[in-house]
Amino acid sequence: MTEYSQNKTIIERVIDYWVRNVSRENQERAWKWTFRFFVGVTVLAIGFPTYVMVKSSFQPELTLFSNSFNWIPPALTLDNFRELFGGTNFWTFYMNSIIAALGTMVISVTGATLAGYSLTRFSFPGKKRMAQSVLFSYMFPPLLLALPMFMIWQDLNLINSFPGIILAHSARSLPFDIWLMWKFFQTVPISYEESAWIYGAGRLRAMRDVAIPMALPGIIAVSIFSFAISWSDFTLANLLMTQEAMKTLPIGMLGFIEQQAVNWGLIMTASFMMAVPAFLLVYFLQSYLLRGFSVGGLG
Repeated sequence: MTEYSQNKTIIERVIDYWVRNVSRENQERAWKWTFRFFVGVTVLAIGFPTYVMVKSSFQPELTLFSNSFNWIPPALTLDNFRELFGGTNFWTFYMNSIIAALGTMVISVTGATLAGYSLTRFSFPGKKRMAQSVLFSYMFPPLLLALPMFMIWQDLNLINSFPGIILAHSARSLPFDIWLMWKFFQTVPISYEESAWIYGAGRLRAMRDVAIPMALPGIIAVSIFSFAISWSDFTLANLLMTQEAMKTLPIGMLGFIEQQAVNWGLIMTASFMMAVPAFLLVYFLQSYLLRGFSVGGLG
């Protein structure tokens, strides 16, 4: 045995034996099953809490913390939904969240599309550094921005208003949205727009009829991302929406935590209802989302 082989670690020897003695077909089969195993573990780790949430929504609260665990509860009930819809301000919170999320989507998609197109098609000093610094601003946590934003919004009379929360959420999501659209418009050949110019189309029409349709997967990815930022936000909404009638769903769910007890049945039911729009949005647009993130460098 040579000195080189003696100095090898156990892992290096195993890898060396694997490469030399196992056929390529068996190696590929082993890696495939290893990948499936880790995917299965990941799905289980993510799916089990979701299953518990859905199960608890249809389960009487008195049985939530029973000693025996049943995959299918022996008694199913809609009492949690009746209490949530009829005994709380859930629908008010729900509609407030929808308005805030849709408004954030519109502003973020419009701003990110125009900014991404401009960064790709126009030349000006410091353009690349500016585009890269935009993403850096996204790294600041919401808690760091909350107090300065609250002071500015208070001076502008934007507290407890939909324009205020929509602008706040848009400011939170736009840096990443702009960066994503900047990367995506780089994949759209300018030659297509030049062909439209030759046939008499102006820049705006060429952008509308040529560039934007080709960048549609990126736009959809931006829409989903900005929706998720607004839909799940707690920090900014907690500071900017203090009136009961203006609270969004993450803030309104705090009312289910009482001084002496926590109403887990309502919390699980509200969480289930909160997850439905986001799940449907991602499920039906997942191919566009994955393609958009892949172009943006996250795939």
